[in-house]
Amino acid sequence: MEKVLKSETKAKKWKNKSTFGTYAIAMFWLVLVSGIFLAVPFDVESPYLSVSTIAVSNPWASLIRNIHYWSSQFFLILTLIHLYDHFHYKKRIGLKKGVAFRLSIGVLILFLAMLTGFLLKGDADSEQARQILQTLAERVPLIGKALAFSLIGSSDSYQLIYVHHIATFTVFVGVIVVEHSKLIWPRYTDFIYSFLGVLAISYFLSAPLHDNLNPTVKGPWYFVGFQEILHWLSHPEWSVFMFLILVLLVYLVSTGKKKVSYFTKRGLLVFTAFYLLLTVIGLFFRGERWEWTYPGKINYSYSVLHNFKSPGIKFSPDFNSAEISNAAVIQGRKESCLACHTETTGFSASHSPEAIGCASCHGGNPFATAKTQAHRNMILIPGNLTTARQSCGTTQCHPEIVERVPTGLMSTLSGMISVDRFVFNEQDNPDQLTDVHQLGNSAADEHLRNLCVRCHLGNPKTEYGPVNESSRGGGCLACHLNYSTDAKNELPLSKTQIVKAHPTVNLQVSNDHCFGCHSRSGRISTNYEGWHETTLEKEQMPDSSNYRLIEDSRVFIKKQEDVHHKLGLECIDCHHSYELMGDGNLYKHQENQQDVACADCHIQGKPTTIKAENLDNESALIAALRFGSIAEKEFLVTKKHKHALVNTFVENDTAFFLKKNSGEKMVLKAPASVCVRNNAHSNLSCSSCHTSWAPTCIGCHNLYDSEEPGYNMIKNEEQKGSWVELVGDYMAKQPTLGLRKSAEGDEIIPVVPGMILTIDKTAYPGNENDPAIFHRLYAPSAPHTTSAKGRSCKSCHNNPLAIGFGEGTLNYMIERNEGRWKFEAFYENDKHDNLPADAWTGFLQNRTGNVSTRSDVFPFTVEQQKKILTAGSCLTCHAEDSEVMKASLENFEKLLQNRSKKCVLPVWK
Repeated sequence: MEKVLKSETKAKKWKNKSTFGTYAIAMFWLVLVSGIFLAVPFDVESPYLSVSTIAVSNPWASLIRNIHYWSSQFFLILTLIHLYDHFHYKKRIGLKKGVAFRLSIGVLILFLAMLTGFLLKGDADSEQARQILQTLAERVPLIGKALAFSLIGSSDSYQLIYVHHIATFTVFVGVIVVEHSKLIWPRYTDFIYSFLGVLAISYFLSAPLHDNLNPTVKGPWYFVGFQEILHWLSHPEWSVFMFLILVLLVYLVSTGKKKVSYFTKRGLLVFTAFYLLLTVIGLFFRGERWEWTYPGKINYSYSVLHNFKSPGIKFSPDFNSAEISNAAVIQGRKESCLACHTETTGFSASHSPEAIGCASCHGGNPFATAKTQAHRNMILIPGNLTTARQSCGTTQCHPEIVERVPTGLMSTLSGMISVDRFVFNEQDNPDQLTDVHQLGNSAADEHLRNLCVRCHLGNPKTEYGPVNESSRGGGCLACHLNYSTDAKNELPLSKTQIVKAHPTVNLQVSNDHCFGCHSRSGRISTNYEGWHETTLEKEQMPDSSNYRLIEDSRVFIKKQEDVHHKLGLECIDCHHSYELMGDGNLYKHQENQQDVACADCHIQGKPTTIKAENLDNESALIAALRFGSIAEKEFLVTKKHKHALVNTFVENDTAFFLKKNSGEKMVLKAPASVCVRNNAHSNLSCSSCHTSWAPTCIGCHNLYDSEEPGYNMIKNEEQKGSWVELVGDYMAKQPTLGLRKSAEGDEIIPVVPGMILTIDKTAYPGNENDPAIFHRLYAPSAPHTTSAKGRSCKSCHNNPLAIGFGEGTLNYMIERNEGRWKFEAFYENDKHDNLPADAWTGFLQNRTGNVSTRSDVFPFTVEQQKKILTAGSCLTCHAEDSEVMKASLENFEKLLQNRSKKCVLPVWK
C-alpha cells in the first residue's frame, strides 16, 4: 500500500512538470486534431493532385496541413529525446515484459505511422519510399508478399496506407503513449506553447511537396539514413535485421538487468550516433540518383537544398483561386502559375501548359500563392546547359538527352581545342580529348578564348529573342527555339511584362539555327547554301544579287550550292539526334562523332534496316511526333554507329526519304555504277569526288597584342589584350586530296590548307623567349558542297592542287621518247621550308613530321604521286570516257603491260 501511494505521488509530481515527454503528448494531440480537419479536403483517390490543389488554392487547408506536418515532426523528435532522456537517467527501467515489448514495438510503429503519412503525399519522394518499403517487405522469407500487401495494399491504391495512417498505427501509438505516460491530456500550458510554436512555424514554412520534376528524390529526413544503408548493402533485405536489432535493444534496455542494460544503452547510443551521421550524409551529400554531391558543386542547390526552401502561407493569394480550380491538371498536380498566365499562346502541343505546365521549364515554386515566392529561383531562359537538368532534363521530360549533350563535340569543342594547342606546340599530337570548360592560361587557351570558343552549346543565352545569324550557344534553345511573328512583335520585353505570345519550343530545326556557329571556321552553313566568304568590307560590297551581307557584316559571294540544298533538304534531314546531341561517348574530332554517311541513303544492294518495334525510345518518339504512326515500318540504319534514320523507310524494295520539317517524300537513288563498279577508286570517299569546291586560305599570321581591345568568349566580356589574326585572301577551289589511314585501310578524302601559318607568342606573358612558330598543316574537310556530277579524271590526275603540290602549271612533256612531268608553282617558296606557299607536299617529294591537323591524315607519298601522275599521263592523249580509260579502272597494271608502242610512260629521276 505504501509503495502504491509513493508511486501515485511520483506520478502527480510528474504530471505537474513539463518534460520532453509532456510536450510530445501535446504534439500528438495537435497531430490528431489537425489530421481530422485535413481529412476533409484530402482525396485518397488522387493524393498528389489533392495535396497540390490544397497548397495553391486553399490557404486555411494549407495551414492545417502545415500544422499536421510540423507537429508530427516535433512529436517524433521529442519522443526520441524523451526516450534517450528516460534511458539515460534511469539506471534500470524495470518495466514489465509485456509493457516493454509494446514499448519496443511502439518505436517501430511510430516510424511506420510517420512514414505512411509521408507516403500519402503521392509525389515522387513518396513513390520512391513506397517502392523501397514494398520491395523490402516482399523479400522477407515466407511471408513477404502477404506482409507487403498488408502494409501497403495494391500498387495502384493508397486506401490501405490511408487506413493504417489514420487508424491502425495512430491508435497503436496513442495506446502506447497513454500506457507509458499515464496521461490522456497534456498540461494546458504545454499544449498552448506547443500550438503557438507550431502555428508560427506553419505560417512561415510550408510542408514539403515534391514537384515531380527535380530528379533528386529522397524519403523523409528520418528515412534517408536508412536509404544510405540500403545503398551500401548488396542484399538490401538484410536491412530488415536492423529493425529487429533496434526493437531488441529498446526491449532489453527496458527490462534487462544492470549489466545488460549498461551494454544495450550504449548500443542504442552508438546506433543513434551512427544513424544521425548517415542522415546528414543522405540529406546534404547525396544528390540525383544518390550520387555524391557537396556545396559548391554545380546544381548542388537545386539537387539538395530545394528540400529546405519552402514558402509560407499567404491568406490573400495574388490570384483568384477559382482560376486554379479551372486550370488543367499538369502531370498529376495543380500549378499556381496557371492562375496568372492564362492568356499566353504560341506553344507547341508537347510543350503547352496543359501538357507540362510552366514549372517544368521555368522552375520557381508551382505551389506558391504569392508572386514573389512563385518566381523565386525561376529560370527566365530555360535550356542553358547550366540549368538544363532543372528544365529540359527534369524527370518526366528529356533527362537522357540532357545527360548526353555535354559529351558531344558541340559542347566540348574537343577537336578545336586539341588542334589549337597542338599548333601552339603545347601538346604532342592533335588528337587528345579536351573540353572547353577546362581551359587554362596558356597562349593557346587564351587564343581560343579570344577568337574561337564562343560557338559551344554551354555558352548561355542571356537575352530574349529568336535565334539569328549572330547567335552562339544557348543550350537546348540553340536548336529548338522558334519565334512567331506575334512573339517577335512583343520584343523587347520588360521585367514586369506578362508574355502573351510565347516562343515555341519544338522539333522544327531550320538551317537558320545552325547558321550562327557553322558559318565560321569551315563555313559549312554558307557553303551548303552556295555562299563563299570574301575579304570585302561592308562598304565595298557590289550592288549585286551575287553577293550577300550577313548580320556580322561579313560579305559573301555566290558559288555553286550543294545539290541537297537545291533539292530543299535542311541540315537536320541528314543529321540525326544522336549525332547532333551526342550519344553519351566522348569524341576527339568531328569525323569521329559523325555517323551519317552518303552510302547510308544511297544504297547499293540490300539495305540494313530496323523495325519500328525495335527502335530506341527516343528515335521512336521523334519519328512518331514528326510523321505520325510508324507501325510496321522499317527504317534504314547507319553503317558506322548503327543508329536508325527515322526519316527514311523501306517499302516494297524501295527506299524513301522524308524531309523532317515538311514531311515531303522522296525516293532515294542508288549510286551511279561508276562509283561502285571499279577497282581503281574503291578507296575514294564520296566527298573526294563529289565536292564541287571548298573554302581555303593561306598566309595566316597570329600575334598577341597586350594593348589590343579583346573579348573573352568564356566570360562573354570585353578585355584589354588579345590575340590578333591576320589573314590573306579567301579562295574557293576544288579541294586537295589526301589519305586517312586506319585499321580498315587507306581512304582518300578532301583536305584544305587549314593552317599554313605563323604564330608569334613573344608578347604573351611567359613566352617572351619563345621562337616564332611556323606550320604547314592541311586539315580534313567536309565542305558540304556536294555536286551530283563527280570530278573529272583530269581534275585529280592532272591537277597539281589536287595532288598536294599547290596551284601552278603541271605539264607532261615528251622529249626523245621519254615522258617527264614538270611543275611550275604559282606561289613563291616560303622561306621557312622552301615549299610553295600553298603546297602541302613538294613535287615528287615525301613529307615527314607534322603534316596535318590529325595524326592519321597524310599527303600522298612519292610512290603514290607517281601512280596518280602515270594515269594522268594517259589522260594527256586519251579522253576520259574512252574505252581505254574505262578499262583502266578495272586493271590499270594489266593495261599498261599491253599498251601501244605509241604510249610513252613517264620516266622518274
